[in-house]
Amino acid sequence: MKRFSNFPLFKWIAAHRRVLGVIIIVLSLAFLVWYTASHPQIIKSVIHTSPLVLLALLVLYLANVGVVFFVNFFTVRICGKELGVRQGIFLTIYSTVINFFGPLQSGPGVRAVYLKTKIGLRIRDYTLATLFYYFAFGAINASLLFISSWWWLSILGFALSIVLIVIGTKKLHFSHRALDIWAIYLVSFIQVAITTSIYFTELHTTGTNASLLHTIVYTASANLSLFVSLTPGGIGIREAFIVFTQSLHHISTASILSAGILDRAFYVLFLVLLFLGSSAFHVRDAVVGKSQKESANELEEHA
Repeated sequence: MKRFSNFPLFKWIAAHRRVLGVIIIVLSLAFLVWYTASHPQIIKSVIHTSPLVLLALLVLYLANVGVVFFVNFFTVRICGKELGVRQGIFLTIYSTVINFFGPLQSGPGVRAVYLKTKIGLRIRDYTLATLFYYFAFGAINASLLFISSWWWLSILGFALSIVLIVIGTKKLHFSHRALDIWAIYLVSFIQVAITTSIYFTELHTTGTNASLLHTIVYTASANLSLFVSLTPGGIGIREAFIVFTQSLHHISTASILSAGILDRAFYVLFLVLLFLGSSAFHVRDAVVGKSQKESANELEEHA
């Protein structure tokens, strides 16, 4: 493991992390602008949506980013490390943008490399801790998939997931981090609840009177598609999963597509604004930090 930790690639990344950071920001911004420009329906879909709906979606998506921050926070704590709030916010934002446009959920990989170079968190430890989150998130959604048809299967799924987490915590010697593990399980529930609220709002905005239970099943199938996301943002994959489970949530294909267009449109613009806002703060902090450093050097010279 020590030999793996000293792998030349990670040493090179650590030595050039500032330059790489700037390159990633520029490339991501260019891709966001290109994607939005090449899909004009994105702007049109959002423009024709009620301002109150857009405000509600904005609040919900910001809450969802907050949930991802806490997932990262507790995941790092499981590994015996601490992630600063400011550091965690920027990491969450940038990895969320990359996670949408990158294949196979690229966000965790970006976070793993960043945490390795920034706070010395071993990739093996981070991967193992992340598996707890993936299991919790997957188990919750798999259980909710049957809540409107066979509710007892949902209860059985929750019970089984809790038992497996207890066993896994002991077998992998994470008993001293049990509170952090259960915090991730709770946060995963909150994440599903927020996503359900987003989809419920979008479905009703596009004229689909889906019940809350059916929306929960709809959300569960959409969330499970994230595990096999081969396209940017899971485009096509998510819709295929939702259509495949149509017999469970009874939402029409037309409604799925309409809500999907609204969701993609708003989310892409949300990511653009989120990225621009965080980048502006990042640049400001860099400029302020440089000015303070120069001032300190001048004081030392005059002393």
